[in-house]
Amino acid sequence: MKKRIVITGLGAVTPIGNDVESFWQSLVEARSGVTVMKSDTTDELLPAFVANVKEFDPAGIGLPSRKLKMMGRPAQLMLAAAAEASRMAGLDDNTNESLLKRCGIVVGVGMYNADISEFVRTLKAAQNALPNSSAQIDVEYFSRAAATEMFPLWLLRHIPNMVAAHTGIMLKIRGVSNTVMNGCASAAFAIGESMRVIERGEADVMLSAGVDSRVNSMSVLRYLKLGWQVEGTDDDPATVCKPFDQTAAGFVSGEAAGVLVLEEYRHAVDRGATILAEITGRGAGNDAYDVVRPHPQGRGLSRAISQCLKQNEQAMPIPEVVFASANGIPDFDSAAAQALRSSFNTFGISPSVTATRSLTGHTHAASFALDAIAAVKAISDNIVPPTINLKNPIDDFDFVIDEPQARPVSTAMVTGYGIGGHAGALLLRRCEK
Repeated sequence: MKKRIVITGLGAVTPIGNDVESFWQSLVEARSGVTVMKSDTTDELLPAFVANVKEFDPAGIGLPSRKLKMMGRPAQLMLAAAAEASRMAGLDDNTNESLLKRCGIVVGVGMYNADISEFVRTLKAAQNALPNSSAQIDVEYFSRAAATEMFPLWLLRHIPNMVAAHTGIMLKIRGVSNTVMNGCASAAFAIGESMRVIERGEADVMLSAGVDSRVNSMSVLRYLKLGWQVEGTDDDPATVCKPFDQTAAGFVSGEAAGVLVLEEYRHAVDRGATILAEITGRGAGNDAYDVVRPHPQGRGLSRAISQCLKQNEQAMPIPEVVFASANGIPDFDSAAAQALRSSFNTFGISPSVTATRSLTGHTHAASFALDAIAAVKAISDNIVPPTINLKNPIDDFDFVIDEPQARPVSTAMVTGYGIGGHAGALLLRRCEK
């Protein structure tokens, strides 16, 4: 790594807390954010579990309602998390022109699913507009009715780069602005690109993030059809997400935003910023195997982990804990376990392993960012949050199960792995002068 890169701010809006501290406390106290999807006219035939953000009021961001109407759910979540991270890093004074010109943003985003209820309204309006009681929808009538029902700037809610655009406008960030779409590993690649921007000298500070929202009926239906989403609603919601367990039956789809402020070390010191952790290694890989199935040995993730550990060989110690990218899909969890096992054996290490998605659900493009935030807090507080619902492990790792472990944590690894075989890894440690 060409430059020392540190973390000086964190922000989070999650299914288990709408800021970093409440998110962290919920992890430590093993409070699940999984709930039963509430039925409405569009999903009453779709019983399912979701991990949605609770009691989130986008008006609290401080923007007028006319601007909020132009934002999709991911952009709203992102703005709240970015505001928190900016305050923590001491970047909320947006009159510092020289800093704003040298500050950038890279956001990892996921699928933008239109809210099905909006289309239902247009269909009903079109049906009512027909001159007779025919059940057929006429395209001409539909177009006229839809024009009156749909929000005129509807498209702006669903363009992926709008998340970074809105965030840059709110915080007056004038440097590099980029968007990464790499599935569940999106935030891993967003962080990696943010680091490269700093290393190239194009910025001193970068907001690096992951954000996603897949809790509407259209999103959940897709995953149910693929066999990836836990089915039914009869069980206790807190018990259904089982990463690394032999009885796992799929993930629980969720939503969240996680933001990290990355900064060149000397720049952070010179402006008196509080340094929360240092990044000492990063890695990336690709299974190059199948678009919907992982390589059985998780070779993309194995490569990412190995790259990460090799970069750290001159900056020991090795990680005491790994925040693993297991989400409850048996094939993916097995591949992730194989990748961890082969990497651990190669480097002769045996860190503890935990999987936060048992509590947060699978927040897709945001998941890696949330785990990175949790890793920073674990280093800060010397606590490893637990995995819940892990009764029959698929490997004999030193899992942290049910209860948090209070123990020294100087170094932690975060892994990301998802659809298409994209994989990333990040190594964090307590910063030393």
